[in-house]
Amino acid sequence: MGLSIKYHFTFEPNWCHAPLAFWVHVPVDAASGQFEPPAPTAIAHRGFAVLHVLFDRHELVFSSPEQLDHFIDVLARKPLPTSRQLSARRGTSMGPNGHWLSRLPAALKRPRVRARLVQALGNLRAQVVGVVPEPQVDEARKRFRFTVTFPAR
Repeated sequence: MGLSIKYHFTFEPNWCHAPLAFWVHVPVDAASGQFEPPAPTAIAHRGFAVLHVLFDRHELVFSSPEQLDHFIDVLARKPLPTSRQLSARRGTSMGPNGHWLSRLPAALKRPRVRARLVQALGNLRAQVVGVVPEPQVDEARKRFRFTVTFPAR
């Protein structure tokens, strides 16, 4: 059975609700709201771009390109790491049952399906992620951002 992939963007008031947000964007300084990698930036008058990927019958949600990259990286590994291994890297008591990988449907974890999903997401990434210079940092640092096109009015 062939698996299809479709995607769309929504604009949300908060980027933190995406399943990978907690696991990818680690607070550096909670008081200042600094994260590593940096938190996504809002699009003026719209909110945060959230990518919804429909793969077969499953919806995957990402609020930053870094989350998409992490998802692809983890699913491309052979063997697939355990959610216990991944949650230990975050350095928190939350997990492993709360980790995004433990919540991912088993159908998407099968090796053949994973391989197709990784390939499809890699192709999708090339379409929806652009690189922009980060203004407050030296020229050498670049930042990934979702490239969202708006319909002409």
